[in-house]
This record gives sequence, C-alpha cells and structure tokens, in this order.
Amino acid sequence: MPGKDEFARLVAEAATVLESEPESQRPRDSAGLPGGIVDLPHHPVALVPDLHARPAFLAAVLRWRAPGFTRSLAELLESGEASLCCLGDAFHAETGEAPRRWAAALRERRSGWALREAMDEEMGYALSTVSLILKAKVAFPRSFHYIKGNHDNLSNEEGGGDHPFYKFADEGAMVASWFAASYGEALLSSYRGLEKSFPLLVRGERFLASHGEPAFALSREDVLEYRRRPSVVEALIWTANDEARPDAVARSMDALIAARDALWFAGHRPVKGKYALRSGGLFVQFHEPARWPVAFLVPGAAPDPDRDIHFLD
Repeated sequence: MPGKDEFARLVAEAATVLESEPESQRPRDSAGLPGGIVDLPHHPVALVPDLHARPAFLAAVLRWRAPGFTRSLAELLESGEASLCCLGDAFHAETGEAPRRWAAALRERRSGWALREAMDEEMGYALSTVSLILKAKVAFPRSFHYIKGNHDNLSNEEGGGDHPFYKFADEGAMVASWFAASYGEALLSSYRGLEKSFPLLVRGERFLASHGEPAFALSREDVLEYRRRPSVVEALIWTANDEARPDAVARSMDALIAARDALWFAGHRPVKGKYALRSGGLFVQFHEPARWPVAFLVPGAAPDPDRDIHFLD
C-alpha cells in the first residue's frame, strides 16, 4: 500500500500528464480542456477490461510478450510502438476472497476503522492497482491510457454521471470512509478530481473502446464535452445488458468512426468464456471476472475477438 506522501505525488504527477496531453491525441472541448476521446496511432493496441483491485493482472499485462513480438508490452509502450488502454474500474475486488473480505470489512467499519485488517487488505490491493496505473501514465504518457469506469468514484458521489456503488456490502461508502480516515479528505478530493479528468473513449483504426455499452447514440461532440454532459458519462459507464437503445452502438459508430469492419470493445458486464457479442455483433464484451483477458489489436486487420482476445492467467 503506498504511503500518503507517495500517493499524493503520484496523483499530482498523473494530473499534470493528463492536463498536458497533446490535442492531436486528445482533442479539446469547448473550454479548452482535454475532451473525452483519445485518438490512438495506427500501431498495435492492447485493451484491458475491468481491473477491480488486481495489481497482478496489470503487472502481467505490462510484462506480456504479445504474439509476434519479442519484447514486453512495457518495452513497446516505452518506445512508442504500441498503446495500452485500461477500460476502467480500479476499485472494489469482486472475485476470490473478495466477498469474505467485504463482509469482514463491513463489521470493521462499525468500529470506525479501529479494527481494519480486512479493509486494509482490500485497500492494499486497490491502491496498489491505482499506483501502478498512475506510474504507467507518468512513465508512458502518450502510450498508456486509463478510461473511466463506474467504480472510479472514490468519494462515492451521486452526480456528474456517477452513482454510489454497493454489491457485497456497502463498498463505495466504505472505500470513501476508509480513504478519508487513512489519507485525509484533501487527498481524497485530489484523486476524485483526477477521476473526473479520465477520458471515456478510445478510438483506433478499426475499433472503439469504452468501459461500457453506450446507452444511446453519441456524437463526437457529446463525448468531447463530457464534463458538461453528465448523461454522456452515465451512458458510457453504467449501462446494463439490454438497457441500451437498440441502435445506440450502430449510430454511435457511424458518428465516431468511418472504418468498415470496426468493432466496439468494452468490459463492465461479466461474460463467460472469451467474450459476448451484442448489438448485432458490433459490440464485444470481454470482462471475464475470474481471469486476465487482454485484447490485442493490430493495424491493417479487421478485429477478430477469437483471434485477438488472450487470457494471461
């Protein structure tokens, strides 16, 4: 688990990187701020779905040698020969011992965190994951990108497209309470500001990727102006299966990408096996919670989920 000063430094460094992303890669909104879209170069791109407090997952991705490459993905990021895009949800472990840990942490919360063994363990995983995300963004500012998910809401706020979260216990409120007690309200506010600056969408040669399925048809302007359009934030991070309008993906793709044979990749909703297809086969879900999936897309080839999605565990 990072110390308070170390974590504050990482947050400040990552915020500086996000604020200074070049307009050619992250077009500005009408206020001159980096907008919600990241445009990727025409080179190989790795997409990683929901991390959920799994630092070992992200570390394995960075060490991974993709098919056809002799160097690790981290080395390719450093040389600018590839990109890595994580599709959100740094917090709230969901598999393995997580249900037991959350139940124990709920009892600890009632002590005002005088008892905190289980919650310290949970937050150790979560903040190790976040620290690795921030370090990667600072180390590879043009090659590594983190896309906002619905669990990226450290203060458990309602508003701006975000909603409080609970599943096994009262995870969102518990994380906010523990963080404020352990790291202070000022650092919580700083990290919350960073979360709000994360983009919502990446765009490659023949693909789009976001945390979740678009709930309704989105234009380029909608996504660029996400800071002033909470419904757009919600539409890309909270949509459950069968909630989206039937034509949302197809119409959004028509507005956002011109390439034929393009696909939209996302996590958010769990799947069994490699992936699930929605929206007439245009939308690919590949968040398998108990495994470590990564989609590796290469330029010049139409995306193929059977070929392009790999399990690293």
